[in-house]
Amino acid sequence: MSITHGTESKPDATAFAAAVESITNHAQLDEAVALFREDAVAEWILDGAYERHEGIVAIRSALSVMTAVWRQRRLRVRKTVECVGAETIVQSWRGGFGDDERQFGTEIWTLREGRVARHQMYGYLNVRRRTSLRAAVRLTIAAPRTSLSAARSQVRHAGLRSLFRT
Repeated sequence: MSITHGTESKPDATAFAAAVESITNHAQLDEAVALFREDAVAEWILDGAYERHEGIVAIRSALSVMTAVWRQRRLRVRKTVECVGAETIVQSWRGGFGDDERQFGTEIWTLREGRVARHQMYGYLNVRRRTSLRAAVRLTIAAPRTSLSAARSQVRHAGLRSLFRT
């Protein structure tokens, strides 16, 4: 899929967002791969797990795994254009697997000659309120010193009850 440019030499971000939303929601591998240039780079971080894929062969392989998961788990997302530059589209997305709507992410798509040269995706698969016990436990496991420091500062500035507000 080649991305057409508008009158201001910016990509048609609305059409692009609609296309990638549909590709994601329908788990369309070939259509996803067609977005990328042969020499593209994809960097994805999902809940702290980092992947880097260089070249269309590596991207196709990674996308084949990803689209299989999307299909099996019934992923549904809504993508929103956040900003557009001459060669860049930034989108956020919300949604989740099945009926679970706790996922959120941001994508930066860098285009060259109408195709994706670089894709950066940052996703969070289980977003919860900061005061959620599960969120606190996850943060404590991932970064115990930071979690303790944040809790101390919160109590010092807003009181003990502030840790438990919804």
